[in-house]
Amino acid sequence: MKSALQLYSQEGAQGMSMNKVAKGAGIAQPSFYNHFDSLDALQSELCEQLKENYLSPMRLAWVNMLKDYDVLNKEEFDQQCQQGLIMIFDSAFQNIALFQHLIEDRPRFSPKKENKGLGNLITEIQQEWTEIFIQGLQLSGRFFERSDVNLCVDIAASQVHELILGCHQQRYSRQQAISILSHNFDALFVSLFARKNNKK
Repeated sequence: MKSALQLYSQEGAQGMSMNKVAKGAGIAQPSFYNHFDSLDALQSELCEQLKENYLSPMRLAWVNMLKDYDVLNKEEFDQQCQQGLIMIFDSAFQNIALFQHLIEDRPRFSPKKENKGLGNLITEIQQEWTEIFIQGLQLSGRFFERSDVNLCVDIAASQVHELILGCHQQRYSRQQAISILSHNFDALFVSLFARKNNKK
């Protein structure tokens, strides 16, 4: 799995092969089957580990922020939002080469396919973010249409991904990116809650 992760970080989905993974692990290709039935099986397990490692530290923080959104003043919201965003940036920068390939490979893979390889990991993570948002919003006593939450998550995720890559390319600082994202998220949530109120 370490060999597969390193290979993906270097070459992306197009460079993945059972032979390369086995060679990187220092074993003969037939020995690969002692560990996994297929390259897809290895990638699926790796995806689950990466997804859990990424989401676990921040799930509770985001659920609580969304749960308390109605009672937080602007300063409190900004503080909690920025803390959550710092966790996201820290996670991405632990392996920025991997993150770049995940973003680049996403358009090449259809989420409707059964393949749950690394190319679909960003899509799976966004689906998890939708569930996190729904959980937090439900705990606040509000219930939203899934399509509204999906839209909110898609907008937020695209902004986060773009600014993480911009920081990596040193076009601006991480603090600048996090500050503008916090401001944008506040506006996004105001819009989400306003749409909910307008539908009543």
